[in-house]
Amino acid sequence: MTLVGLEERQRFIRLIHRNLNLEEFLGAADRSLARLIEFDSSCWLSLDPSTLLPTSHFTREVASDHLMELAANEFLEDDVNKFADLARASRPVGILSQATHGQPLESPRFAHILAPHGYGEGDELRATFRVGDGVWGCVAVHRRVGTFSERDADFVAEVSGYIGEGIRRAVLATGLAAGNGHDSPGVIVLRGDDTLESMTPSARRWLFEIVDATGVNAPVPLVVISLADKARQAFVGTTDEVAAIRVPRKSGGWLLVHAALLEGDDLGFVAVTLHPANQPEIASLIVEAYGLSKREREVTRLVLAGLSTEEMADSLHVSIYTVQDHLKAIFAKVGVHSRRELVAQIFLQHYAPRLETGSGVMPAGQAL
Repeated sequence: MTLVGLEERQRFIRLIHRNLNLEEFLGAADRSLARLIEFDSSCWLSLDPSTLLPTSHFTREVASDHLMELAANEFLEDDVNKFADLARASRPVGILSQATHGQPLESPRFAHILAPHGYGEGDELRATFRVGDGVWGCVAVHRRVGTFSERDADFVAEVSGYIGEGIRRAVLATGLAAGNGHDSPGVIVLRGDDTLESMTPSARRWLFEIVDATGVNAPVPLVVISLADKARQAFVGTTDEVAAIRVPRKSGGWLLVHAALLEGDDLGFVAVTLHPANQPEIASLIVEAYGLSKREREVTRLVLAGLSTEEMADSLHVSIYTVQDHLKAIFAKVGVHSRRELVAQIFLQHYAPRLETGSGVMPAGQAL
């Protein structure tokens, strides 16, 4: 059953198609979410879908120096509503007061971080944002007084997919500045009448990979034009579909293609982005730093995703003893003694520096 009204749902769909950068999108998502549920502060994170570790943050009424406290709680303490757990849940939303059965002080995060900073009579709602098999972001919102309701959680769950798609697109946009490498994204800009305005070399290369007979003689294939038209329809509210599609590549695998209106343009110009749909894997820098084997990388990825030893054994089709042997080898190479320390070590060495230097902090009063 749909709980979020058409107007509110359309607001999130429009955000997806506005071609915003990450900070702009998270700020707009924060304002849109505040129209659905009431909260006093928020902390948004983009996540590396390969590892579920934060890559950037955007906060309102939350001091930046509290982020490391929250990170320590997330990776090193037992607590409720961990983002890694919510990422695997059927409903990716959790309310702290419900998870603690009305005893929030049983949560170390509430007792040691939230309550001392003015939320002792309040509550926390957390959510993760999934697109397909990848989790691209998460949010924690807080009330200084009062608890969140099941209806609040349902509202957030219903729009979580839209927010995830918006974060994924905003993160992808940063890859466009990385040059024209073999797997770099490509961009096609179409005018309001669907004629070609511009195309990057990467986009031209990816077009040759699309199985579409109309692309032989036309500047761009029909699938691209159709997607641009859908983006325009979504932006004005005549459809609630997201302008995104996965198409097969001639050489095997898939391309992800999505469209968004260019910000500030009144003539219907649309940017269509194409990039390969690769299976997530742990960043090469982690492999280089610790010398992990292919199987050890697979085990590390599953640890970061929060799987138990038994679940890892099932996923890898090996015995739990084999998993334990791999874990021992990984711990020795990384210099840690537990899974928690492993996650914290990878976060602190490879993700925290980017998180601290790439922060976006919204000043109080600007969000609402």
